[in-house]
Amino acid sequence: MRQRGAITRMPALALSAVTLVLTGACGGGGVRVARIHDSGFTDAAARVCRAALPPLRPDLSDRSRNEPLQVADDVEDRADKLTAMVARLQRLPVREVDRIAVGEWLGDWRAYIAVGHAYARSLRTEDAKRNAEVARDGQAPQRRISAFARANEMKACALDGQPLPARKGL
Repeated sequence: MRQRGAITRMPALALSAVTLVLTGACGGGGVRVARIHDSGFTDAAARVCRAALPPLRPDLSDRSRNEPLQVADDVEDRADKLTAMVARLQRLPVREVDRIAVGEWLGDWRAYIAVGHAYARSLRTEDAKRNAEVARDGQAPQRRISAFARANEMKACALDGQPLPARKGL
């Protein structure tokens, strides 16, 4: 029997991401992607993501129910950890010719993280319709993050590729 206010564990940022909290699997289809040629950056970025993202990925086998406030706390925590990861990515050296594309990619990460924080705030209101609206806001940056990561040999930085279970009312 479902408890009032309980929701199925909602995966937190990374996503959705990835993948973390906000969306289902997206292949990045239809997203135009800049290709960069700085293997020093892509190798280092993949290492950063490989270290940071796995602990943030949702356990899709976990079907337990959690209160919205607990899920909101989890989402907030994951968003904060993604912020730290993006700060590490920002500090990596990148060739001048690739800086704009990398900067846009990091901007998508920041947008995705902002949606995570907004989603956590929304969960605290227990408004399922609003939760769904906010979650949808994360889909576009997630697709761009993942498409850029895959196109540039940084698969470890992609937030897609993990199908998430359907969430009623979310």
